[in-house]
Amino acid sequence: MSLAERLARPELLALPPFDLGERHGGFGADTIKLDANENPYPPLSGGDLAAGLNRYPEPQPKQLREAMASIYGVRPEELLLTRGGDDAIDILCRSVLRGPEDAVVLCLPTFSVYAHAARFEGARVIEARLDPNFDFSAEAMLTGARGEPNLKIAFICSPNNPTGNEVDPAEVLKVVDALPDTLVLVDEAYLEFSSTPSLAAEAVRRPNLLVLKTLSKAFGLAGARVGGLIGPPETLAVLAKALPPYPLPTLSIQAAVQALQPSRRAVHEERIARILAERARLAPALERSPLVKRVHAGGGNFLFLEVESPEALAKRLTQLGIKVRFRPNAAPGGVRLTVGTREENDSALAAFEVPVERRAERRAEVARDTRETQIAVAVDLDRAEPRRIGTGVPYFDHMLDQVAAHGNFSLVLSCEGDTEIDAHHTVEDCAIALGQALKVALADKRGIGRFGFALPMDETEAQVLIDLSGRPYSRFEGAFSASHIGDYPTEMTPHVFRSLADSLGAAIHVRVNGENDHHKVEACFKAFGRALRQAVAREGSPDALPSTKGLL
Repeated sequence: MSLAERLARPELLALPPFDLGERHGGFGADTIKLDANENPYPPLSGGDLAAGLNRYPEPQPKQLREAMASIYGVRPEELLLTRGGDDAIDILCRSVLRGPEDAVVLCLPTFSVYAHAARFEGARVIEARLDPNFDFSAEAMLTGARGEPNLKIAFICSPNNPTGNEVDPAEVLKVVDALPDTLVLVDEAYLEFSSTPSLAAEAVRRPNLLVLKTLSKAFGLAGARVGGLIGPPETLAVLAKALPPYPLPTLSIQAAVQALQPSRRAVHEERIARILAERARLAPALERSPLVKRVHAGGGNFLFLEVESPEALAKRLTQLGIKVRFRPNAAPGGVRLTVGTREENDSALAAFEVPVERRAERRAEVARDTRETQIAVAVDLDRAEPRRIGTGVPYFDHMLDQVAAHGNFSLVLSCEGDTEIDAHHTVEDCAIALGQALKVALADKRGIGRFGFALPMDETEAQVLIDLSGRPYSRFEGAFSASHIGDYPTEMTPHVFRSLADSLGAAIHVRVNGENDHHKVEACFKAFGRALRQAVAREGSPDALPSTKGLL
């Protein structure tokens, strides 16, 4: 008998599994479903979102489970999908806690849902403490739990919410080893923002260790409510009995599967890096605030502050329309401040009376999915790094890198395309997506140069003229004798600039002549980058529109 079976409530173990057809062989897209009393017609809400909503979802959707398991480095059967992390906590408590004879242990201050879920089941909550610097120690938790005969669950949050302190995995494993008859839940909701390694690999081979994961934070899916527990399959099988018949709604499944596509990974990583950079910028800035006594910069996508007057701060922030989370139980004057966009963070700094030069971000993210390609793009016109490009066509990667390098902007672009057929769809759709991202990043185009110009390269002369007019027009003058450079079709070069012109809303004129086709193609892309650099450069008044029409 597994530990989970020994700890579980007898009522739970006695429950038979839900009689769901999907758990007995599954079904394909072409299956005629006449088993679940579903309406055969989709809802009248319209659009792609409505597709499939007349059917019940898979209880543990295979595609999503495989995608999440891959991210966390475990097998699908070692992951139990839940309706967010909160639901995972609730399921664990409902499965093993039976009133006041049972107890859980946690170290305060920490995430309040642990105690709430335990007390809802009537269990006792043993409250140990983090040290004065909010650091976790196994000894403190074990001392608090010592002598408790019915300790069912130990909760550890790493990084901790709301204080942000990172927890040494070795300290966690000390608790796991010292409490072999207790389920230790490690909540890694914020781990992607931390340098601390995950304990997922340990959880799948230790009977009393579970790791909680969520897509709410790093993957931006808080509204979808998608999470999961990682652990031994035999443990998860017990907990699965406490799940509702269909834990995740279809829309949440669809959103999560799409967000976890390989083409999206690079942009997710860029987002995380950006949040970390902003966290590093905010922490020392807030230390200069006259309203702040202490700043705790830990491993989450937030900072924990101790402020002089929480009442006065609350009033000030309310007037400015800024919401933060006050945590007086964590520390006197405790405030949890989430790291937002640069503009949002600048507003927060101003509210905390920290002088800051405020400037609108010129950044955009675009996702483009067709039957042939899945593309994600992130651009930042005011940063030169990072540049990470993966289209599946190496020479085209090099060309796009040239555009970003000479354009002096950050570009993260990844594509999963049908390159097994040829490169056409990948090259075309990447150009469209890049143009869309540039257009969004430029917003109303106030304060830019608007126009851009030319470049020679060895024996080759390439001229690129750009007008960010909002009116798409493309002209290409030049010819290539070679059909391909690597896997890149040279005939696609005019098509790239036509696609960019259409999606960016710009007039782009390209003229190239020379002897070497490699040089000629490369010169076109370099010249485009240089011309774009001039066109998007900030000039003069940030409110000035570079048009006598008053509109671009």
